[in-house]
Amino acid sequence: MRSENDRRKSLGDGPTTPERQTYTIEEAAKILGICRTVAYRPGVLPTVRIAGRRLVPKQALERLLAQTA
Repeated sequence: MRSENDRRKSLGDGPTTPERQTYTIEEAAKILGICRTVAYRPGVLPTVRIAGRRLVPKQALERLLAQTA
């Protein structure tokens, strides 16, 4: 089994690695400091469905945070 460091090296952990543009609902909940259950409620987070997964776009999360400031 490959270690996490080996996997990162094979993925190109250098400057050419594109920055992530989406977060999982769990990641977004952690960023916001809310529980996972609340994050999954309809309308709480702006999500998109990609390949059967619900993801939170980084820009939408940033806009949501900017509106609360």
